[in-house]
Amino acid sequence: MARIHFAADHGGYELGRALHERAAASGFDTVWHGADEYDAGDDYPVYAIRVGGSVVEDQDAGIDAFGVFVVGEPAAGAVAANKVNGARAVTSSSPRDAINSRAVVDANVLVLDGVAYPESAWLNVYAFVTSPMQQTVERGRQILQIEEYENAGTIEGWAVQLEPEQIAVRHEETH
Repeated sequence: MARIHFAADHGGYELGRALHERAAASGFDTVWHGADEYDAGDDYPVYAIRVGGSVVEDQDAGIDAFGVFVVGEPAAGAVAANKVNGARAVTSSSPRDAINSRAVVDANVLVLDGVAYPESAWLNVYAFVTSPMQQTVERGRQILQIEEYENAGTIEGWAVQLEPEQIAVRHEETH
C-alpha cells in the first residue's frame, strides 16, 4: 500500500494522530512528521513543508506516497505546503472532492480541517490515497504546464507541443 506522511499543528493534532493511527491499522505505510505531543504554540508552516517535502522526495524516488496535513486553518496549510516544489496540496470537504483533486491535478497532499468529524476525515483520506489521476493527454499536458511554470517561471508551451503518443498516459476516446 501507499506511504502516507502525516502531520498536524495544534489545531489538528488530535484528529491528525487519530488518522495516522487508523491509516497504519489499515495497512498503509505511515510516517508522522508532527510534534510528539500537543503544543498549543506550534506554527503550521514547518509541518506543512515537512509533509510536502517528504511526499515529493518519496515520489522522486519512485515511492507511491501522499501527504495528509491536519490544521486549524486548512487554506493556510495548503498555501504553505504548496511552497514545496512538486507538492500539489489541496483542501477537501468530501470524498468526492478528494477523488476529483486526485483525478484533475494529481494532488499529492491533502489538507484537512482539524475540527472535521473523524469518520468524515478518514473517508476523505482513504478516497484521496486510493484514487488515481485521470490518465488522459489533456490532464498530463496540464500537469506539465503547471510544473513548467513552477520550475521555469513561465509557460513557453513545450508541454503543449507534445504529441499524444509522447505522453505516457492513456488516451480517452470521445464519442
